[in-house]
Amino acid sequence: MDRRDVLKMLAGAAALGGCPAWAQDGFPSRMMKVVVAYPPGGVTDIAGRLMAEILSKEFGKPAIVENKGGGTGTIAQQYVLQQPHDGHVLLSGGLGGLILPVILNPNLPVDPQASFTPVAQVAEFVNVLLVGRDVKARNVSELIEYAKANPGKLNYATNGVGTSAHFTSELFNLQAGTKVIHIPYRSSGEVISGLRNGDVHMAFANAPAVNALVKAGTLRAIAVSSARRTKELPDVPTMLESGMPDFVVTSWLGAYAAAGTPPDVIRKLGEVIVRGAQQPENVQRFETVGFQVATKDAAAYAAFNRAELARWKEVARLANIRAEG
Repeated sequence: MDRRDVLKMLAGAAALGGCPAWAQDGFPSRMMKVVVAYPPGGVTDIAGRLMAEILSKEFGKPAIVENKGGGTGTIAQQYVLQQPHDGHVLLSGGLGGLILPVILNPNLPVDPQASFTPVAQVAEFVNVLLVGRDVKARNVSELIEYAKANPGKLNYATNGVGTSAHFTSELFNLQAGTKVIHIPYRSSGEVISGLRNGDVHMAFANAPAVNALVKAGTLRAIAVSSARRTKELPDVPTMLESGMPDFVVTSWLGAYAAAGTPPDVIRKLGEVIVRGAQQPENVQRFETVGFQVATKDAAAYAAFNRAELARWKEVARLANIRAEG
C-alpha cells in the first residue's frame, strides 16, 4: 500500500465516522475539523488525516481535514483561532510549524506558544543523513574527519532556512566541531536532485521522503538521527552508534487546540487521540507512510514542546541561525 492509497482510505473513513467507543458527555456536539497548514500529501497532512480518522471512530462524529496553506503556517493558525475555542477545530502541527518559526521570528502574526494548547503527540519521524555521489566517506566518522581536515570545503543542503533540516545540520556542526557550509534550496525535491547530481555533499532529509530512494540505491545514507535504528532502514546505523553520543533528533507531529479550550475537553481529546494512535491497525498505517507511533498525552506533550523550544533556541544562538539566512 503506498501513500496515495493511505490518503484515499483515510479520507473516506474520516468522512463516514464510526461507532463511538465511549460517551463524551455531549462533546463533540458537531462535526470536527483538523486543520493543516500545508497542501495535501505532506507529512503534516498525512498525520492530520490519521488523527481525523481516529477522532471520527472514537467519538462517532464526522471529522474532516481542511488544508489552509500559506503565510508560513499563520493562515491555518489564524483560521483555527477564529473558530469557537471549544475543541471542535484542531490544528495538525509539530516541530517545523509551531516551534522553529517562533525561534527565527518572534514577531509572527500568531505566537503559537501563547495561542495554542498541545493536545496530544501521535508520531515522529527521523532525519536520514545522506551523502552525495562524490563523497568518499563511508560513515559519519570518516565524514567528520574529512570535514575537519578541510574546513569550509564541504556543504550541506536543506529545503530552506529555518527548517528542521537546517537546525539539525547546524547541530551536527556544533557537536562534530566541523564547518560544513549551508546551501538552502526551495524544496526537498531540489535537495535530492542536488545530492544525485553531485552539487552538494550531504543533507539531513526527512525519512518519509527518502526511505524508498535509499532502499533503491538512488541515495546513499550513512546514519539516521533517531535513538534506535529504523524498521525501514535497519542496516543504517544511528548517529549515536556512529560516535556522536548526544545526537538524537526527531521531527514530531500532533494535535493542538486554541488556547482557552476547556481543560476537560483537552484531556478527553488527548486520551482519545493517544489511544487511537496506539491501536495496531493505526500503528501499521503510520508505519506505511514512514512514521513511528510516539504518543504523549496533553500534559506530557505540553512539557515536551517547552523543552524542544528551549533546545532549539540554544542551537540557533550558538549557530547564529537567522531568518534572513
